[in-house]
Amino acid sequence: MKDHIKLLYGGIIAVIIAFSLAFLFQNLWIGYTAAFVTAIIWLVIIDQKIVSKSKHRAAKPIFRFFVVLLLITQILASVRFYMRSDFQRENLRTIRTTIVESISQIEMEKALQQTLRHYYQETDYSETTLEESFRTLFSDRLNEDGTFDPEIPDQDREMPVTYEIASPDSIILEVSAVFTPGYDAEYLNISGNRGMYEAQAILTKDGVVYERQN
Repeated sequence: MKDHIKLLYGGIIAVIIAFSLAFLFQNLWIGYTAAFVTAIIWLVIIDQKIVSKSKHRAAKPIFRFFVVLLLITQILASVRFYMRSDFQRENLRTIRTTIVESISQIEMEKALQQTLRHYYQETDYSETTLEESFRTLFSDRLNEDGTFDPEIPDQDREMPVTYEIASPDSIILEVSAVFTPGYDAEYLNISGNRGMYEAQAILTKDGVVYERQN
């Protein structure tokens, strides 16, 4: 009887230790899988060392029935949990992409619309260019490496914006997200990353056009 109690307690401890791998690797599925496999091995050992030696004929089939039932319910629960987790992950990605798109579009369009307003209202636009208005307004936000500092500091560097003077009257602002995925996982971003969200806003004398690239 003492050996049986040790076996029962040993199995419980083994399952707990196996599940603790989730904290070690920061992955719930690793811990769950390890605990599940350990529990199966434990049940097999109990079947061989305790149930098979029982004098009650019905003990073995009843025990195995409950083991099979336990396995089926756990597998179904795992599949359902995985599907729910996958759905939530995709939903969070969609929300994140929507937020990044909205913020980047507002940020870039605002700067270019201010440039266009300055060009037509505060200059003799017949003798100046959009580039001159752009540099007049945002000289303190234009960096030598081609990056354009956002109005609100992006401390996480999630949405780096670059600028390009395509011509004196054509200015392009482009954003290439660092962590937010885009439509195509194989798309090569201007930043060198692959598959991330990317969009550009183009300013001409006719106005501003915003285009999502990925």
